[in-house]
Amino acid sequence: MRRKISVMVADDDEVYARRFGEFVAGRKDMEFAGYALDGEEAAELFSLVRPDAVVLDILMPRLDGMGFLRRLRLSERSEKPVILVNSMSRLKSMVAAAEKAGADYFTVKPQPFSAVCDTISELCSSAAPAERTAEYEDTGEEMYIERGAARFLRALGVPANLDGYKYIRTAIIKAAEDMSILEPITKKLYPMIADEYQTNGSCVERSMRHAIKVSWQRGNRKMMNDIFGYTIDDNKKHPTNSEYIAMAADDFRLRCRYGMLDNA
Repeated sequence: MRRKISVMVADDDEVYARRFGEFVAGRKDMEFAGYALDGEEAAELFSLVRPDAVVLDILMPRLDGMGFLRRLRLSERSEKPVILVNSMSRLKSMVAAAEKAGADYFTVKPQPFSAVCDTISELCSSAAPAERTAEYEDTGEEMYIERGAARFLRALGVPANLDGYKYIRTAIIKAAEDMSILEPITKKLYPMIADEYQTNGSCVERSMRHAIKVSWQRGNRKMMNDIFGYTIDDNKKHPTNSEYIAMAADDFRLRCRYGMLDNA
């Protein structure tokens, strides 16, 4: 008799995780190994249950999905589990990063539970771990994200004619995918953006700071207060580059998740 496929899920939406678990438990070819609501919990659960497959969301608190994948890659487990990333985001850069970190398949929410489970079954039975390559169907979502980021920055009062505008836009998109690039910002994010726009880190830092200062004076006060968490005052010092990008990226990430980019 064929052994059942053990499946765990890592997703901060508890309702989704529970319902998915109930669906898996009802299948004859699978058993549910449990769920985790953040990356840290997922790493602990994984080490305990050693599942055959993990359904993973990228955007999670504490440790995100990319962090979980990096930990898994460094683990001593000889047999690699099937990793199916199930996320709201369809950015090509996120798909590429997930593939590089070890994901086998990337699908976009919402997906029927049956489709997710069928994919897991196929991946578990089709090829040896070393032979698996990540699959993804391009949906053109990257342009939607870029435009959403542009609307988001306009609402924050960042003038599009400033060099800092394009640097901040890129920074927010990248940080929304992986917040670790802000630690420290001078070592990772500035050089990354400088390389992309063929300039240097000091220029990126200065241009961002100037654009943030301008937006602090011109931006939508209610929106800025909601994002940055305290009353906006023209006389108050604006946030540092890393503070501004971190808080803006966190808000932008939520807008991506819940399909609210058109509301910026």
